[in-house]
Amino acid sequence: MRRFSLREKAKTILLCAASLNLGLSSELPWLGIIFVAAFIILLFRYDESRVPVYRKSIAYGLIVPFAIWWVLSPEMEYGMSPWLVFIPAYYLLSLAYLQKRSLGNGGYDVFVLFNGVAVLLLSCFQASRYGVLLNLFALLLLLHAYARPGVKWWKHALFLLLFLGLSAISFGGLKYWQSHGHNRAERMADYYAKRHLMGFDPVVKLGSFESNFAGKYNREVVLRVWDSLPPTYMRAAVYEKYVGGIWKLPAHRDRMLYASRYKVDYAVFETRDSVASADSSRPVWVQSSLDNFGFIFAPYDAVAVAAKNADSVEYFKSNVFKQGETRRGDWFYYMPLPSGPTGPFVAGTYGNDTPDSSYLQVFAPLAGFLDTVAMEMGLDTLAEYPGLLKEVVYSDAIRSYFLNHFAYSLKVDDSKEAAAKLGAKADPLRVFWATRSGYCEYYATLSVLLLRRAGIQARYVTGFARPEVVPGRPYALFRRNSSHAWVEMFSLGRWIPFDPTPPLFVVKMERPSWLDMKFEWVRARAARVFHVLRDGEWRLALNSWQDAVQNILSGTALYVVLGCIALAVVAFRFVRAHRRRGSKAGYAQSVQHWVKGLEAAEKSLARIGLVRHPGETVGAFLARCESEMPAGKEDSRVSRKMQARIQSAIQFLREYEEQRWR
Repeated sequence: MRRFSLREKAKTILLCAASLNLGLSSELPWLGIIFVAAFIILLFRYDESRVPVYRKSIAYGLIVPFAIWWVLSPEMEYGMSPWLVFIPAYYLLSLAYLQKRSLGNGGYDVFVLFNGVAVLLLSCFQASRYGVLLNLFALLLLLHAYARPGVKWWKHALFLLLFLGLSAISFGGLKYWQSHGHNRAERMADYYAKRHLMGFDPVVKLGSFESNFAGKYNREVVLRVWDSLPPTYMRAAVYEKYVGGIWKLPAHRDRMLYASRYKVDYAVFETRDSVASADSSRPVWVQSSLDNFGFIFAPYDAVAVAAKNADSVEYFKSNVFKQGETRRGDWFYYMPLPSGPTGPFVAGTYGNDTPDSSYLQVFAPLAGFLDTVAMEMGLDTLAEYPGLLKEVVYSDAIRSYFLNHFAYSLKVDDSKEAAAKLGAKADPLRVFWATRSGYCEYYATLSVLLLRRAGIQARYVTGFARPEVVPGRPYALFRRNSSHAWVEMFSLGRWIPFDPTPPLFVVKMERPSWLDMKFEWVRARAARVFHVLRDGEWRLALNSWQDAVQNILSGTALYVVLGCIALAVVAFRFVRAHRRRGSKAGYAQSVQHWVKGLEAAEKSLARIGLVRHPGETVGAFLARCESEMPAGKEDSRVSRKMQARIQSAIQFLREYEEQRWR
C-alpha cells in the first residue's frame, strides 16, 4: 500500500473539508463532492515521474466561466449576496487543484496552502456549526503537520488558545454582521442622518429638526465661523408657503448670479455692486463639515458670498444663496462695515428682496384656528397700533405668551390619540397648541402665520442660532443641536429677525467636555492652516504680482528699456573687442621686434665666429659671448664699426634675456 507523509494527508484533508463545507454552504453539495473526489484521486494517482506542467493560461482562462457565473448569480434586495463570497471561493479551489496537480513542475506548495486556507475561511460564510468544526479540525491538523519538529507542547497549547480566541472573535463579528447586515433601510437612514442636515431642504416638514436635537450626532460640529463678532443667527433657507405641516421654498429662483470679482480663486457673487464693494465690506470665512443641500449659510444682512470652484449661484428673493446640490465645504460671506456706505438700516435690502403677497398668505383651513389663537393671546386688541409700533407690539405679545404658557420640549405629542382628540387630519400646529409644548419649528411657524393674519409680512427661516463662543478662540462654532428656526419680519424697509422660541432650551444644551474642546481646537487649527496654505493672502499677493507682471509685459515701456539694455550690451561688447584687438596688435609688434632683433644680433656675432649652437639658450649664448668679448677690450682684427655692432648685439642679448619673461 502506498504510504503518504503527514503533510500530504493534512493538506488533502484540508482541501476536502473546504470543498465539502463550501458545497454545503452554497447549497451546491454535488459540486463540493466533485472537488472532494478530485483531490482524493489526485492524492493516490500522483506520480512524480509524470507531473503535468502548470499552465497559467488555464488558470487565467478559468476567470471567464467564473465571471459569467458571477454575472448570472441571483441578486438580493437587501444585504450582500452570498455569491459574492462563494464564487471567488470556487475559483480559488480550482487554482488549488491546478497547483497541487503540478507540484514540482510549475506548481508550488505555498500556493496550494494559501488557496486552501482562503477557501476554508470563505466556506464558513453561512456554514453550519458542524461545518465550522470540520474546518477547524482540518486547519489544526495542517498546523500540526507543518510545525517545526521539537517544539514544546505548551507552545502548541498557547498557539491553540490564541487561535481559538481570534476565531471566536471573528465568528462573533460575522454573526453580528449577518444579523444586522440585512437591515439596509436602517443603515441607509443612519448614513443619511450622518451626512446631511435636517430641516434645510426645499421642503421642510414640522418635526424634521428632531434628529438634530436628539440624534446621536447632535454634538457634531457643523459650522465654524472665523469671526471675532459672530452673528447670532446664520440662516440657510427662507420659506414662504405653509401647507398642512409643510413649509416650501419659493417656487422659482429670482435670478442666477455670476461672479463680479475674485478673492484669490473664490468667485464673489454680489446682489448689488455698490453695497458689496471691497471698500465697504469685510469677508468672513465659514467652514461646513456636512452637506447642506447646496445652501450657503450667512447672516440676514450678508451682502454677498464667495464660493470656491463655482461660476454661478442661484439667488432667491429672500436673499438666499444656493449652489445646486453641490456640497459647499467652505466659502466667504461679506458683511458691511459699520462705518461703510451701507449703514445699519440699508443692509438687508438687496435686489428684489422686498415683501410681496406670498408673505401674507395663510393656509386657508387654519384661518379659523389662527383667529382663535389670536383672541386667546390677546392679539385682537392690538389692531389699532399703527406701522412700526404694531409690529413691535405683536412680536412682544407673541413672545411673552409663549414664555408664560408654553414649555420647550424636544418631543411633540403627535400620537394617534392626540390626533384623534383634535380630528382625523389634525395639523401639527393644532397638536402643538393643544399640548402647549414643542420646539423652534412650531413656535416659528405659528408666529409667522399669526403675524401674517394680522397683516404683517413675515417668513419662516431655518439655520443655526446662538453659536458656541469661547473667549480667546478666533472662531465660533455651531453644532447640530444649534440648528434653529425663527421668524423674519419686514419693518422699516428691511427684514429683521424675530425669535419667538422660549430661551429655556439654551440652558438645556450641555457644554462640551474639556477633552472635546481640545480635540476641536486641534481640528479647527489644522483646517485653518490648510485653508491659509490653499487660499491665504499669499495667493492673493501672488496673483497681484502676476497681474502686475502681465501689465508690464503688455506695455511699451518694458520693450523700450529692454532695447536700451540690448544696445548697451552690444556697445560694451564692441568696445571690449576693439580693446582686445588693440592689445593683441601691440603684443604682436612687440614679439616681432624681439624676434627680428635677435636674428640681427646673431648675424652680427656670427661675423666674428660667435654662432649660437642648436639647442643653446640665449642666456648661455650671451654668457659665452661675454667671456670671449669682454667689455672694453678691443680686437685688432675687427674694425671699430664692427666692434660697435658686436657690443650693440651683446647689449641686445642682455635686454632680451631680461625682458623675455615679462
